[in-house]
Amino acid sequence: MAKKYLESWKKAKAKFEADTGKKKPDPKSRFGKIFSKISSTGFEKSLKAYDAAKTVKEAEKYARAFQSAASDYIPTLDAAGKAARQDGDDVYADACAAMVASLNKITANVFMDLERFGSWPDKLDNFFKSPYWYKLLLKQAKKEYSTENMELFGLILNKKVNSEANAQKAYELYIRVGSPKEVNMSSTTRKLCDKCAQGGTWKAMPWDKVEMEVAVNLADTVARLGAAVADGTA
Repeated sequence: MAKKYLESWKKAKAKFEADTGKKKPDPKSRFGKIFSKISSTGFEKSLKAYDAAKTVKEAEKYARAFQSAASDYIPTLDAAGKAARQDGDDVYADACAAMVASLNKITANVFMDLERFGSWPDKLDNFFKSPYWYKLLLKQAKKEYSTENMELFGLILNKKVNSEANAQKAYELYIRVGSPKEVNMSSTTRKLCDKCAQGGTWKAMPWDKVEMEVAVNLADTVARLGAAVADGTA
């Protein structure tokens, strides 16, 4: 479960010190006072423990501790940078912004890790709501050359096909026979879609039926992903 998040943070700090010549804000400055009651020690300690965690339970514990500490430190660091900018210290302000970016990246990665620690999504929709599981499912779909199923299912799930223009675009791209990313579906459902296309009644497209059939295609991909996760090859 080894990670290198603490190492990433230390590199960000080293760059900050090299750019500004300071290890921490001058307590006499206006933006330095912002840091008077807060320290990065808490999340550094939790990151170190997280990197060294040997079980999912330990990793989850320290990941949440880091998130809690970082949720206080990031806004403070951002505020210090903005205050420095107002005081005319652009070098310090830019250095703060770079550290905020580094911390946000680490936080995003830890958030995805926490999702990984969670249980397997209980339904297909939840694969599309989780950045971590969506990424894994998409990776599996790419292996199978079947990303068109994820694309179309995502469009329908997120109601991106409700307008006439978007419905026509989706039909031309995914449903029409011979379309660039033609998805596999029954002739019955495809004929219903063709009828709407021929009549220009795009808002009558049977997206509920299309969604169900694409979901069947994705179910096979999900099953193979499950097998890959089980044997550690995902």
